[in-house]
Order: sequence, then C-alpha cells, then structure tokens
Amino acid sequence: MSQNSVSSSLIDQISQQELHHLITVSTGFIDAYIVECHNKSPMLIPQNIVLSALDSPTKVKTVDWHDLSLPVYSVCNPDKTLGVALVIEGDDIDQRFALMCNEMPKTVRLRISEIVDDERENSDTTIFQYVKMGDKDYHIPHIANIQLSLGIK
Repeated sequence: MSQNSVSSSLIDQISQQELHHLITVSTGFIDAYIVECHNKSPMLIPQNIVLSALDSPTKVKTVDWHDLSLPVYSVCNPDKTLGVALVIEGDDIDQRFALMCNEMPKTVRLRISEIVDDERENSDTTIFQYVKMGDKDYHIPHIANIQLSLGIK
C-alpha cells in the first residue's frame, strides 16, 4: 500500500462535520446562531451542533425527530404557543435534545477575536461562560449540564 493511498483513506474517514469544524476554526471564524432566551442574555451556539430546526408547539416535553423522542430544553417566552425546536447534537445519539426557541435564530459569522470572555459571577449551571461581542452580552450554554437537567447522561 503506497503512502498516497494510506493518506487518502485516512482523509476519507474524517466526517464532513469534522472537516467543516477544522475549516471554520482554521479560518478564525465561527458560524453561529444567536438564540434569544427568555429572561437571559442571548445564547451563542455553533451552527455545526444544530442538526435540524422544526416548527413546534412550545409547551411540549418531547419533540419527535427521525424516530427519536427528544427531550425539550426551553429558552422561549412561556407566553408563546408556537416556536422552533433546534435539534442539538450530542456525543452519542442518546444525548441529543431539542432546544425550544421563540423563532428561528439569527445566523452570524463571527471572528473569534471579536468574542471576549466576560468574567461576571455565574450561578446558572446551564451557562458555561458569559461573553461580549462589541457592546452586547451573550452566553455560551453548558451543554452537558443542560443534558443532565433533562435526565440525559
């Protein structure tokens, strides 16, 4: 087996998502969604962890997606009856969940250098980090803690 065929077989094993991630990180940009959250600063999540977006009633405990019943983590206004459920990827198929939003989040391409850590106190275990972009506050979700709050291990 030649060196070239070994190299090409290794490249073939890298998933499209991993390639996208490598390209995005290497260019210094992040393709992200800005998710409006009820009573919290907007959430900033990378687009590549969102598998699908579904119109959905907001007052549901689960969302059906590809023969799976996904638990719902809601960040939408409780007065809204219809929203958008974003299917969030997990390390394993059993770790996926639906993030219930007011509407389809805004897409944005961010330069990594534009995002600055905000060191404020944080008592919310579902928030990994507060960040600032320009004069606006955002938060990065703590996906593992959100999964735990939904009973996902």
